[in-house]
Amino acid sequence: MKILKSASFLALTFLVASSALAGSVDAYLKLRKANHISQAVGAEAISTFVGERTMEVAGVVKGVIKGSEFSHVVVATESGDVFIKAKVVPDWLGMGDVAARLIIKAQRTEEMGSVKAELLDCAPERDIEKYDPKPPKTAKSGKNPLNGPIGQSPKSKQEAANWNLPASDAAPYYASFIRSQNKKVSEAEAMRIAQGIIGFSLKFGVDARLIMAMVLCESNFNSREVSHTGATGLGQLMPGTAAGLGVTDSFNIEQNLYGTVKLIRGHIDKYSQTTDGDYDKLILSLAAYNAGGGAVRKYGGVPPYRETQNYVRKVMAWYNALCGR
Repeated sequence: MKILKSASFLALTFLVASSALAGSVDAYLKLRKANHISQAVGAEAISTFVGERTMEVAGVVKGVIKGSEFSHVVVATESGDVFIKAKVVPDWLGMGDVAARLIIKAQRTEEMGSVKAELLDCAPERDIEKYDPKPPKTAKSGKNPLNGPIGQSPKSKQEAANWNLPASDAAPYYASFIRSQNKKVSEAEAMRIAQGIIGFSLKFGVDARLIMAMVLCESNFNSREVSHTGATGLGQLMPGTAAGLGVTDSFNIEQNLYGTVKLIRGHIDKYSQTTDGDYDKLILSLAAYNAGGGAVRKYGGVPPYRETQNYVRKVMAWYNALCGR
């Protein structure tokens, strides 16, 4: 995810298991595939999730501080330094300024609790980056994946860069964008929506720009929006769906955004198990968000509903635009 938290909390320590590492790129890739990992997450995703998750971390290993029982691997990431406590450290990681990928099994029992993680394997960055998903070719030509016109793009490279700032700095730009799309939203409410989108995106490990695109297409940032089918709020949650997500007031900005991000996260996790590639699973996840997982299963992909196809097309167009593609 590109939206990053401030560095104040980023001195994270992970408990690394003492089991020997596989030590080969093939073994690393097999483990990656077995855990439905297609690319590394940012340190912000590791520091905000609750539960248990296997994930990949990318960074530059600055060095190894050796102790009597444990060593500390210092990894510089986009979000700040991460300190990994390890019993076993491969020799190549201790050479200094080594770009690496690390697959960890992380656990946190409560939101404000500490993180414990087991290092499952690691590999040099140069050997793994070529296997990361590439942007769809259609994005370069200004077309979205369903061959419709792309949404409004940022007006300059600097404006596009504003979408990649630390979370604490990005919120005002998000709020400004929200008001540019819906002038009826007050400055205070726009900031509240922006902070909610960024915060819950960090919590669930979803790209905040995707949530911005979804909310724009769902309600145009109108927290009081009600559809003809009875969907309500920013993410247009149906009453039954909202209840299942623990949302008691869909018109409440924070509750609705919590439910919206949690719901799309669930769809992404589901299609990650059956679909190769981030691009395909995102398309199916958006289709399921709009039409329901049953419709996606029935048709084996995006349902032939005009509303759903237009929704997927529009969200992906805006998402590409907010990513600067």
